[in-house]
Amino acid sequence: MKQPLVCDTTLWLYLGRIRQIDLLPALYGPIYVPEPVLLELDMGRLLRADTLDPRTLPWAKPVSVTGSDLACLPFNRLGTGERAVIAYAYTHQIVVAGLDDLQARQLAESLGLRVIGVPGVLLRAKRVGLLRALRPELDALIFQGFRLGSGLYREVLELAGED
Repeated sequence: MKQPLVCDTTLWLYLGRIRQIDLLPALYGPIYVPEPVLLELDMGRLLRADTLDPRTLPWAKPVSVTGSDLACLPFNRLGTGERAVIAYAYTHQIVVAGLDDLQARQLAESLGLRVIGVPGVLLRAKRVGLLRALRPELDALIFQGFRLGSGLYREVLELAGED
């Protein structure tokens, strides 16, 4: 059975840019996108027209995040999209949050959430046979501007058996 996932802007943005957005519904479900994330992606389209709009995907479920959802979080300096993802996942008992920012990941994990980022989605897809090779996808991410340190790059390839 697939686990629900609440996704931050980075997953939508970069999986869209490397044309691997369909990995999300293949691996998770349902997939929620908080309104602040939709707004961040809308702003992104002003700068780059090819920025994905999850509203066009039948499997993406836009959700509202209330003030009481956000009030459940400890004080933090995260962006609005990241806070919304964590708050929605936490208050709606969704255990997987799609986040790449280190501070956001740490906060989510401190609240008992599991976290997966773009490299983790690609690695999981490789492990279940949805991708033949991980290296070209990681290289495409980097080409599109995704920041992936050399140590994590090597670690993910090693975990995929592509060292």
